[in-house]
Amino acid sequence: MCNQLIFAQEKQFVLDITTVTQSNTESETLIKKYSAFQGDSTQVLNRLTELISDFQNNGYISASIDSVLFDSTFVNVQVFTGKHYSWGKLNIAGIEPDLVHSLKINPGNFQNQPIRLNEVNQMKEKIISYYENKGFPFIKVLINSTLVNDSTFAAKLDIDKGKHYLIDTILIKGDTKFSRNYLYHSLDIKPGDEFSQKKISTIETKFKDISFISQVKPAELEFRDSGVDLYFYLKNKKANQFNGIIGFLPNSGGSTNNSSGKLLITGELNLYLINSFRKGEEFAINWEKTETSTQKLSVGFKYPYLFKLPVGIDTDFELYKKDSTFLSLNWNTGILFILSPNNYAKVYYKYKSSTLLGDKLQQVSTNMADVESNTYGVSLFYRQLDNKLNPRRGVDFTIFGGIGTKLIQNYNSMPDSVNFSIDNNLLESEAGLNVDIYFPIYKNFVFHFGNVSRYLNQYADSDKEAFVFENEMYRFGGAKTLRGFDENAFVASIYSVQNVEIRYLFEENSAFYLFWNGAYYYKKLIEKTIEDFPQGFGAGINFETKAGIFSLSYALGQQFDNPVEIKAAKIHFGYISRF
Repeated sequence: MCNQLIFAQEKQFVLDITTVTQSNTESETLIKKYSAFQGDSTQVLNRLTELISDFQNNGYISASIDSVLFDSTFVNVQVFTGKHYSWGKLNIAGIEPDLVHSLKINPGNFQNQPIRLNEVNQMKEKIISYYENKGFPFIKVLINSTLVNDSTFAAKLDIDKGKHYLIDTILIKGDTKFSRNYLYHSLDIKPGDEFSQKKISTIETKFKDISFISQVKPAELEFRDSGVDLYFYLKNKKANQFNGIIGFLPNSGGSTNNSSGKLLITGELNLYLINSFRKGEEFAINWEKTETSTQKLSVGFKYPYLFKLPVGIDTDFELYKKDSTFLSLNWNTGILFILSPNNYAKVYYKYKSSTLLGDKLQQVSTNMADVESNTYGVSLFYRQLDNKLNPRRGVDFTIFGGIGTKLIQNYNSMPDSVNFSIDNNLLESEAGLNVDIYFPIYKNFVFHFGNVSRYLNQYADSDKEAFVFENEMYRFGGAKTLRGFDENAFVASIYSVQNVEIRYLFEENSAFYLFWNGAYYYKKLIEKTIEDFPQGFGAGINFETKAGIFSLSYALGQQFDNPVEIKAAKIHFGYISRF
């Protein structure tokens, strides 16, 4: 019985269509388009629905299926086409001129044309949508038509806008504490605004973009004579984070303690706080130890919606000390132009300096110098992820570019062996790209592609002088950029890292993944130019517990045509705690 049912569902039929009314060239063309179609019963019935829709959108507004008869091979269908109708005059005198112009409604496009129901419905939907977003939630659009002759209709468009509504009061239910100014800007809704169905429809999505609160249940509307009251039911969500990474790496013996052969323990700690002062502000601090005597400290602060405007401030400070070689400082501050909590543009000023700590004459001869620069630029940030910690679908995108001047402070101390001169004040440019794309490929399997690229260059009279000192170059490599290598193992003025992952999500914030990452980097030194294509591969897992999210990864790397060495594998443990 079951097998017979499956066979019946999959049986193929051929459409044979005839009309019960006198046909013409146009109707015959439509019939021919759909005749001889072959498919199962469901596909055939769907095809017939398309046929009637096609007739009704070509002036046969009374078209319908008269009869359907299945036999062993064919589906014999009789179609009633009815008369072919056209528009006479479309009267839109009652519509506001601004609306006619905004929606590009042209009565001439309808006159003496076949009546197409889809065009009529599209026009009605455009008008309804326009007024729904202008304070008229109960708008009605009617098309009153009169038969002028045997096949022509004259029509008049009538609009009943109903009562005009403003947002009167926004009431928040729950124990959340945050600035109402932050909420109004984040949702793009505030008391006194015209009612907008489009804005109401996006409330739930926009709440998901706010990391520290969530909805208990959907928003509710109450229409009163004085306006519309909005009710939000909210609760606090854990958004502050503390996380760390511990790395166990084979010691290359490059340190002064002669500990070659032993494991080098590296580490990173991060603290991220949001809405601590109820303004939606963000504070971040990062500390890293990548080598025995090398450390980095970063501090960042972001304050949104300054003076109740969609602007904010964003500033961060970074201090990097490379053992006893040099000390670098990086200060970046700017003004945010906020479109939503996760989408904004930034105009920034950046100050960078790097100071040599040892024998400067010797270090200059090894591609280092005291430098400082002032850069002005623009950056764009866009994020749309369904889960910030463990995305299944979405995009995270940042791009920036800037231009400025660089001062080389101790170039006069260069030895005679360095046979060229350098301008005291040079033009410098920078650019960068961060992008992560996630999309599901099969059930709980997700594909992730990422790219991190940086570009730093200076302009000089000759190509020989257009180089960047090693102590001002970008540093990359390690658990966050190029897995399979030591933290900050590479320095370059230009680099691009590609990351490809196949992720299996077995819980909301838990995943197992296989990855490959590869890079191209370029650095031009005084004596030579170095470029290579290092790559790494491996596997990892993130798993959530009541104590937080733990991560473990194992990676192997390869560069300069050297073979992959198992003993040089990199193992990283990570931990994220939300509170």
